[in-house]
Amino acid sequence: MAKQFGVSDQALQGLNNIDTFPFPPDEKAALRFADAMTREAGRVDDGLFDELRRHFSEPQIIEIASVIGTFNYFNRVNNALAMDITLTDPEVLALRIAEALATAPPDPAAACDRVVELLRQGRRYGSVGVLARKGDRLVRLAHRGAEPPAAKDATSATLDPDAVTRMGDRELTVPVHFGAELVGVIEIHNDRPGSIDEEDRILVERVAGLLAPLLGARRPPG
Repeated sequence: MAKQFGVSDQALQGLNNIDTFPFPPDEKAALRFADAMTREAGRVDDGLFDELRRHFSEPQIIEIASVIGTFNYFNRVNNALAMDITLTDPEVLALRIAEALATAPPDPAAACDRVVELLRQGRRYGSVGVLARKGDRLVRLAHRGAEPPAAKDATSATLDPDAVTRMGDRELTVPVHFGAELVGVIEIHNDRPGSIDEEDRILVERVAGLLAPLLGARRPPG
């Protein structure tokens, strides 16, 4: 979820050592508060409260505590009942991807990497990849997750100008067309049978439409 809102991998890694990562002072105080509420059974010492008061008002501290407590509640209940994490609504996810592409860097690989990460995190796919046309082949532009067991070539594939959407119960391949030209392919793989359905097909085909101008205008030269 954090990555969907733009939190970097470095910042997420920094959560393992709040004191050494260069979080702003107010964020460090809030993160220490979250650790205390989560790991110390809600016991927060006076020193930490003094630190919080240097950065936040009393109503803000109450709001932060409420958010932390709410997520702790959901995590404990979900873990106890072995519940699956809720998937992001396809409409919401498509809008986030559109926003990400609107502010994408010039490098198409970096832009596609962001899209791949949003798709994978939002829908809990095992792996997501984007291949782009280069000459008469498709070459990998971005990929996140475990390699699918059936992948014979992880970096390129034969170009099929007549490619159409292919969907199984655990995999989905959607062509990206820019006008009449095939300019790329989105590949989705899951390990769980029955984890890919019509909702996924509609979402990924919509994402393919969003990617088409990027891959059509910026695809690598042949």
